[in-house]
Amino acid sequence: MDRYAADKYLYKNFHIDQKLKSQNNLFNSRFLNQLIIIWRILIPKFASKNTYLLLSQCFFLVLRTWLSLIIAKLDGQIVKNIISANGRKFVRDLIYWILIAFPASYTNAAIKYLTNRLSLGFRTNLTRYIHDMYLDKVMAYYKISLNSNDIQNIDQYITNDVAKFCDSICGLFSSMGKPLIDLVFFSVYLRDNLGTGAIVGIFANYFATAVLLKKFTPSFGKLSSQRTQLEGQYYNEHLNLISNSEEIGFYKGSKIEKAKLRETFNELMGHVSKEINISFSYSIIEDYVLKYTWSAWGYVFACLPVFMEEFFSSETPHQDEGELIEPTPKGNKPVDERQNMRQFIINKRLMLSLADAGSRLMYSIKDVSELTGYTNRVFMLLTNLHVSHSPVFAFGSKYGAADLKGTVQRNYGNGIRFESIPVIIPSTEGSEGVLLIDKLNFQVQERKNLLILGSNGCGKTSIARIMAGLWPIYHGLLSKPSDEEIFYLPQKTYFTNGNLRDQIIYPFSYDDMLGMGYNDDHLYHILREVKLEYLLTREGNFNVKKDWKDVFSGGEKQRMSVARVLFANPKYVVLDEFTNAVSTDIEDYLFELLQSKKITFITLSHRPLLMKYHDYVLEIKGDTSENHEWLFHDLTSEENLKSIDNEISDIQAKLDRVQEWEKRKHDIELYLDGKYDEIPESTNMVMTASFEL
Repeated sequence: MDRYAADKYLYKNFHIDQKLKSQNNLFNSRFLNQLIIIWRILIPKFASKNTYLLLSQCFFLVLRTWLSLIIAKLDGQIVKNIISANGRKFVRDLIYWILIAFPASYTNAAIKYLTNRLSLGFRTNLTRYIHDMYLDKVMAYYKISLNSNDIQNIDQYITNDVAKFCDSICGLFSSMGKPLIDLVFFSVYLRDNLGTGAIVGIFANYFATAVLLKKFTPSFGKLSSQRTQLEGQYYNEHLNLISNSEEIGFYKGSKIEKAKLRETFNELMGHVSKEINISFSYSIIEDYVLKYTWSAWGYVFACLPVFMEEFFSSETPHQDEGELIEPTPKGNKPVDERQNMRQFIINKRLMLSLADAGSRLMYSIKDVSELTGYTNRVFMLLTNLHVSHSPVFAFGSKYGAADLKGTVQRNYGNGIRFESIPVIIPSTEGSEGVLLIDKLNFQVQERKNLLILGSNGCGKTSIARIMAGLWPIYHGLLSKPSDEEIFYLPQKTYFTNGNLRDQIIYPFSYDDMLGMGYNDDHLYHILREVKLEYLLTREGNFNVKKDWKDVFSGGEKQRMSVARVLFANPKYVVLDEFTNAVSTDIEDYLFELLQSKKITFITLSHRPLLMKYHDYVLEIKGDTSENHEWLFHDLTSEENLKSIDNEISDIQAKLDRVQEWEKRKHDIELYLDGKYDEIPESTNMVMTASFEL
């Protein structure tokens, strides 16, 4: 069992449609469980690069707190030297200050660097995990598109949400790790100076603040998730405009496209405006409590040793040489003002640092809220990927896997066979969805070519989708050879980002080509066979990179598809309207070329004239209505050959009368323009003959 098959059990208890829970319960079990499961991907084993980065970051966080404690003490000592006018010690401590600035600056930079590197490492591991599941032989990228109700704009999830999740969790670790360490170190030190009661009061203040902010904290996670979704919709509207700019230009559709973009943008801006207004109200409470109330309490606790020294120290203050200890107004205890000032500065600085640590923890509530939103979206993506990899993937059916009762027999050695397979459009209705063809039965043996004939929308391409595994088999049996022996040419030729060589060998890579023992001379021979050798002269060489979908003409695209077939050299190829953009002579040549290569082809077309290249025809009758009837003919029988000859003769007879019909059209136009008083007799005879035909 591979890792992905084992991981699916971690996701099975989470329903992909479960909504984000209330923000008032930030650390709910569902969020923590999701985060723990994703953490296994971010750090798959202890001895990994990300583990070392994480431990290094922990070290520098502790180091920064220790340096902050030293700087606080040094700050108080410098103030004491100023008050006592001790220039020698002032210069000494100032030099210490400058020297300690070097490791402090390095530590701060190291924490930022490690945070960014850790985020990059997390994103790398998570993206590779997603890519391995998204782009494999299961074709999850296609299956998930059938479940668009569960997850929309999957590109937004993979590119944007994964990056935001990794930045958020690494930033949160840094923003929460440093305050937590500060709380521990500074609390221990301040307890010795302020006493246990003061520390208890400080943490009681923290607790009360946390309860107050929790009560007034909006659902930032839900707001962030909604904003990300709306940004994805707005991005896709622009992507659609760019991808279909020519078609929109022909339709003069600028007005309606602008209206759609404006509507999507206004919806996004409305949500962002709402988010800003909510954040404004929350920030007022947050800043008042964390910045000003906590600072006031910090001054109170920092001054306690000064005003109530007898409760905090039983020892007589140490008198340095040259220092003056003045008596109190009552004259019963000496007061060292410079020592008190030093201790006050230290306590004040540590109290402010402690308050800052606590406030950053409270500010992190909003960051945790946003992290819940990103975690939920990333986990939803991973769940859908694992669902699509399930052997009982339901293709969006509301009835679940029990609705899929069909069977696939792979590595079948006697051609391709359909047995009582219904062609049903995948939907939430499952087997009760739109039925295009019922109980389809046929078999194609090797070297026996099949033409699937029918009008547009009758289900020809749907048969190829079932054959390729893109659509489910709700009933019946599909027997076919291994996937390596079948090649599919879709109606719309796809061109990858790459050079001219990549377009010929797709879906193989350059390394695959070399592993097969082929080189560029072999590719040139293939181009010659499909009459595209002039491309090397026109474009330059095999290494030139262009936007090939805009470079090639319609006929060149279809001949390039045939070049891919010749390179792959499969036993079977499925051709979907692959000659509708080439001339008749090129069409004849391409079919004869495939026959000479002993490649069995299954052609999907609406043109009966292609029968002459095939041995069988699967005729799908009807238009775009549901439940089309079908007939399977053996074109090699004598009866069918005569029928085809008669049909060809009828078509040829009609073609021979084209000139007469054109003359008739011309005479009628002259009559309508008033140049004839009546339609010529010859034209009437042509009209009568036309009706007889």
